Amino acid sequence: MGSRGAFVNVNKDDFSFAEGGQHYNSIGCLSSNPNVKVLIQDSNNVKAPEFSHTSERIYAIVKDGKLKHLAYYDEKHRQSVSIDLAHPHNGIQPHRHVYLSHNKKDPGVPPTKEELVLIKKIQKEFHLK
Repeated sequence: MGSRGAFVNVNKDDFSFAEGGQHYNSIGCLSSNPNVKVLIQDSNNVKAPEFSHTSERIYAIVKDGKLKHLAYYDEKHRQSVSIDLAHPHNGIQPHRHVYLSHNKKDPGVPPTKEELVLIKKIQKEFHLK
Protein backbone atom coordinates (compact mmCIF):
# COMPACT_ATOMS: atom_id res chain seq x y z
CA MET A 1 0.00 0.00 0.00
CA GLY A 2 1.17 3.57 0.25
CA SER A 3 2.26 5.89 2.95
CA ARG A 4 0.72 8.52 5.19
CA GLY A 5 -0.33 11.41 2.98
CA ALA A 6 1.76 9.97 0.16
CA PHE A 7 -0.57 10.64 -2.73
CA VAL A 8 0.71 13.23 -5.17
CA ASN A 9 -2.45 15.38 -5.20
CA VAL A 10 -5.71 14.05 -3.79
CA ASN A 11 -7.51 17.30 -4.62
CA LYS A 12 -6.88 16.61 -8.33
CA ASP A 13 -7.60 12.87 -8.04
CA ASP A 14 -3.92 12.00 -8.48
CA PHE A 15 -3.61 8.94 -6.25
CA SER A 16 -0.16 7.96 -7.45
CA PHE A 17 2.28 7.52 -4.57
CA ALA A 18 4.82 10.17 -3.67
CA GLU A 19 8.15 8.96 -2.29
CA GLY A 20 8.81 8.69 1.47
CA GLY A 21 6.49 8.49 4.44
CA GLN A 22 5.08 5.72 6.55
CA HIS A 23 4.18 2.53 4.70
CA TYR A 24 1.34 0.11 5.32
CA ASN A 25 0.51 -3.39 4.14
CA SER A 26 -2.99 -4.80 4.02
CA ILE A 27 -3.62 -8.11 5.78
CA GLY A 28 -7.24 -8.31 4.68
CA CYS A 29 -10.75 -7.00 5.08
CA LEU A 30 -13.28 -7.74 7.79
CA SER A 31 -15.43 -10.65 6.57
CA SER A 32 -18.69 -9.02 7.72
CA ASN A 33 -17.77 -5.62 6.24
CA PRO A 34 -15.34 -5.57 3.30
CA ASN A 35 -15.12 -1.77 3.60
CA VAL A 36 -13.04 -2.28 6.77
CA LYS A 37 -9.44 -2.89 5.71
CA VAL A 38 -6.82 -4.03 8.25
CA LEU A 39 -3.35 -2.56 7.76
CA ILE A 40 0.02 -3.20 9.35
CA GLN A 41 2.42 -0.30 9.55
CA ASP A 42 6.06 -1.14 8.92
CA SER A 43 7.71 1.79 10.73
CA ASN A 44 7.99 2.96 14.33
CA ASN A 45 5.31 5.65 14.44
CA VAL A 46 1.75 4.40 14.37
CA LYS A 47 -0.54 6.87 12.64
CA ALA A 48 -3.38 6.23 10.27
CA PRO A 49 -3.02 7.32 6.63
CA GLU A 50 -4.28 10.84 6.02
CA PHE A 51 -6.07 9.78 2.83
CA SER A 52 -7.64 6.63 1.42
CA HIS A 53 -7.82 5.44 -2.19
CA THR A 54 -11.41 4.44 -1.42
CA SER A 55 -13.95 6.98 -0.23
CA GLU A 56 -15.81 6.17 2.99
CA ARG A 57 -13.28 3.44 3.87
CA ILE A 58 -12.43 2.35 7.41
CA TYR A 59 -8.83 1.39 8.18
CA ALA A 60 -7.82 -0.61 11.23
CA ILE A 61 -4.13 0.07 11.94
CA VAL A 62 -2.12 -2.72 13.60
CA LYS A 63 1.32 -2.54 15.19
CA ASP A 64 3.03 -5.46 16.98
CA GLY A 65 -0.13 -7.56 17.05
CA LYS A 66 -2.24 -4.82 18.65
CA LEU A 67 -5.03 -2.76 17.15
CA LYS A 68 -3.81 0.83 17.57
CA HIS A 69 -6.21 2.99 15.52
CA LEU A 70 -9.48 2.84 13.70
CA ALA A 71 -9.71 5.56 11.05
CA TYR A 72 -12.81 6.58 9.10
CA TYR A 73 -12.62 8.39 5.76
CA ASP A 74 -15.18 10.67 4.11
CA GLU A 75 -16.45 10.87 0.54
CA LYS A 76 -13.43 13.03 -0.41
CA HIS A 77 -10.98 10.32 0.75
CA ARG A 78 -9.89 12.38 3.80
CA GLN A 79 -9.71 11.04 7.33
CA SER A 80 -12.75 12.26 9.27
CA VAL A 81 -12.65 10.28 12.54
CA SER A 82 -9.75 8.63 14.33
CA ILE A 83 -10.16 6.29 17.28
CA ASP A 84 -7.00 5.81 19.33
CA LEU A 85 -6.75 2.63 21.36
CA ALA A 86 -3.09 2.89 22.43
CA HIS A 87 -3.16 5.81 24.86
CA PRO A 88 -5.64 7.89 26.88
CA HIS A 89 -6.79 11.41 26.02
CA ASN A 90 -7.84 13.38 29.10
CA GLY A 91 -8.42 10.10 30.94
CA ILE A 92 -10.47 8.39 28.19
CA GLN A 93 -9.12 5.23 26.52
CA PRO A 94 -9.99 4.38 23.82
CA HIS A 95 -10.97 7.83 22.60
CA ARG A 96 -12.05 9.43 19.36
CA HIS A 97 -10.96 12.52 17.46
CA VAL A 98 -13.26 14.10 14.87
CA TYR A 99 -11.76 15.82 11.83
CA LEU A 100 -8.26 15.15 13.17
CA SER A 101 -8.51 17.51 16.13
CA HIS A 102 -5.85 16.28 18.57
CA ASN A 103 -5.82 19.38 20.75
CA LYS A 104 -4.80 18.40 24.28
CA LYS A 105 -7.52 20.71 25.64
CA ASP A 106 -10.27 18.85 23.77
CA PRO A 107 -12.33 16.61 26.03
CA GLY A 108 -11.73 12.87 25.86
CA VAL A 109 -14.60 11.45 23.84
CA PRO A 110 -15.29 7.72 24.08
CA PRO A 111 -16.12 5.70 20.95
CA THR A 112 -19.77 5.04 20.16
CA LYS A 113 -21.32 1.65 20.94
CA GLU A 114 -21.19 0.79 17.23
CA GLU A 115 -17.51 1.67 17.06
CA LEU A 116 -16.74 -0.47 20.11
CA VAL A 117 -18.57 -3.43 18.51
CA LEU A 118 -16.52 -2.96 15.32
CA ILE A 119 -13.28 -2.82 17.34
CA LYS A 120 -14.12 -6.13 19.03
CA LYS A 121 -14.99 -7.77 15.69
CA ILE A 122 -11.69 -6.71 14.18
CA GLN A 123 -9.70 -7.87 17.22
CA LYS A 124 -11.45 -11.24 17.24
CA GLU A 125 -11.25 -11.97 13.50
CA PHE A 126 -7.60 -10.93 13.15
CA HIS A 127 -6.48 -12.28 16.57
CA LEU A 128 -5.36 -8.88 17.84
CA LYS A 129 -4.91 -7.52 21.32
